[in-house]
Amino acid sequence: MANRGILEETIQLIRERMGGRLASLAIEECRVGVFFTGVRLESGHAGVAFTPVREMPEAVCCPSSAARMPDAGNLTHKGMEEFLAYALSPNPIKSAIGVAALNALSHYLLENGLGKSYEVQYDRDGLDSMEISSLETVSLVGAFTPYIRRFKTSGNQFFIIEKTPEALKPEEMEYYRAPGQAPHVLSESDVVIITGSAIVNHTIDGLLNQTNPDSRVGIIGPTASMLPDIFFREGVDIMAGIRITDSELMLRILGEGGSGYHLSNACAEKVVFVNNDGGKPWKQRLSTN
Repeated sequence: MANRGILEETIQLIRERMGGRLASLAIEECRVGVFFTGVRLESGHAGVAFTPVREMPEAVCCPSSAARMPDAGNLTHKGMEEFLAYALSPNPIKSAIGVAALNALSHYLLENGLGKSYEVQYDRDGLDSMEISSLETVSLVGAFTPYIRRFKTSGNQFFIIEKTPEALKPEEMEYYRAPGQAPHVLSESDVVIITGSAIVNHTIDGLLNQTNPDSRVGIIGPTASMLPDIFFREGVDIMAGIRITDSELMLRILGEGGSGYHLSNACAEKVVFVNNDGGKPWKQRLSTN
């Protein structure tokens, strides 16, 4: 794993590809919603990131929350470099804002021909792109409710690694594994699916370090919408996020408590980036089928 970490290297990659455009491109609006945080650039490009409410104990206390975000109301006056620095902050609100800005910048680069050429699949669920056989063992890092329903009927052996077991239904607890069990569970899994929130809470590097190098790895969710270059280099096979198609509607939805479901059905399209490196055994297997 790179010493600086995946997120920091991705910031540097975006900084390099933006060049002089970075200083001249401003944040037009920022919205911290209950489920997702959104950022819109003055170019109209936008990005979202998971709002880690459960990781903010200060959310129960107004004075403490104010100390977390002393510049609330003035964020759009800040330069882009400060927003990039937010992505690396231990402050979970700032991290969500910074990652949302990275996603917005990533789609600015891609739409302006400044990104690398990737295999891109539109309007396709990231799970479908992973080509999972019923014989494979799957680990879900995060309570992916739609995926849990699918794996309960697919015949796969699967596990759910989740910091908050209360997020699971009683009948789902048989699949639950505590975060402390992650090194063993991930190393024994054929497929590992990680929620994009791991980028915001800065656990993504550790999770990938614990994963078997031969496993199929996907990072899925609206947060996983940034340039995938560094993630691919570190063994990720699928980055499946969204592209915001109506940034004004996105901001309104987030401000009204909307979730990823609302975004996907009203103002975004699914985007899957596929790593075409053929070095992993599962890719060789699929290519011969």
